[in-house]
Parts: sequence; C-alpha cells; structure tokens
Amino acid sequence: MSPSSLGNGPIRKSRRPENAPATNSTPATEDTAAHPRRRAIATRAAVSALSACALLVLLMSAPRVAPPASTVELPVSALADTALAAIDVTTVLIAIAVLAVVALLRRLPYGIGVVIACTIGSVVSGELAREMAGSYVPSTGLPYGQLVAAGALLGAASMVAAPVWRPVVLGLGTVATLAVAAAASITGAASIVGIASALFVVSMWWPACSIVMLYSPVAAAREARNPLDTAAMAVQRKTGHPR
Repeated sequence: MSPSSLGNGPIRKSRRPENAPATNSTPATEDTAAHPRRRAIATRAAVSALSACALLVLLMSAPRVAPPASTVELPVSALADTALAAIDVTTVLIAIAVLAVVALLRRLPYGIGVVIACTIGSVVSGELAREMAGSYVPSTGLPYGQLVAAGALLGAASMVAAPVWRPVVLGLGTVATLAVAAAASITGAASIVGIASALFVVSMWWPACSIVMLYSPVAAAREARNPLDTAAMAVQRKTGHPR
C-alpha cells in the first residue's frame, strides 16, 4: 500500500498526535495569528482615540455654531416623534438582554461583557457629555441619547452576531440608526452637531470593545480544552491578581 493512501481517512487523524512537528507548529501558528491581531488592535484603538478627540473638539466649537432655525411642522413629524419615543430605557434593556442571550448561546467568553460595556458605556458617556457641556452648548448640539443608544446596540449586535448574519445586522442596523438620526433632525431634537457628537460617542466604544472580542476565539478554544479555565480567570492572570 502506498504511503499516500495511509494519510487519508481516520488513519491521518490517529497519527497526527504522534507527529512531533505538528505539535511544534502550534506556537508558530499562534505567532502568525498574533501579527494581524496586533495591527487590528492598533487600528481600532486609533479610531477610538480619534473619535474621543473629535467629540471634544466638536463640543468645544458647538457654541460658535448657529442654532437651527425654528422647525416647520411636517406631516412626518408625528411619526418621527412616535419612533423616537419607542427608544427608551426599557427598550434598550430588553435589547441588551437579547444580545446577552445570543452571546451566551454562541459561547462567546467575552460577549456578554462587551454587550454591556458597549451599550451602557456609550449611553453613560453621552449623558456625561450632556451634563458637562450642557451649560454652554445648545441642547440640540449635545449627543442625542436615542441615537447613541441605537448606534451602541448596532455595534454590540455586530460583535456577537454569527458571521453569516453579520452583514444583515450591519445593514438593517445602519438603516435603523440613520432613521433615528433623520427623525431627530425632523423633529428638531438634534442638530447636525448633536447627531455627529452622538456618533462620535459610539465610535469611542465600538472599536474599543471590538478589541476585546478579538480575543474571544482564543478564550473559547481555551475553555474547550479546559472548562475550568474561563475568561474571568484569564483576565485575573493578565491583571496580575490570580486567585
């Protein structure tokens, strides 16, 4: 029997653990995967930092921006008001719970934490910006809360969705976010500055949380080998506080 035929079927699988070069190639494979990850981390960290700087510049220059003119009552204003009123604390919490369940079902070790950090972090940052800049920035120029929530939920959903569904989530989520921005502009609740500042708030948290999700496949593989080696224990080891 030729050697090539012995490498096919179950025989290959049974012989692979006995092959020394295969075990030695694992660190090389991990090192090869680490280089694109480092580039992705640097890129996303730069986007997050630039968004934070742009938000500060925008809020500092907002007093010099002329306030919007009085809005004319349009037939779609009532529909826009209804759509914006549907985005409240209860809706956001329900969406967070659904995304957390999705992350749990997909066995993403960092998924639940990322969903909470992206949504709650964005909403709280937007409210802090409104509180700190509310004394000298027009209310329409501050980060619009409903738009911040919609963008943050879009970011969280894209990070925990399955790859086959991610284009659909990004497409529908982008349309929904743009619809919220259009409704805020129609009703006069937010100006262009307020819409841009809300998007900058989301752009701070989305890339930062996606950096954490880059390590989720590694953590999932580690938990598959050892169920006791959870993501929480890995974080403790990284921070130097093992139990």
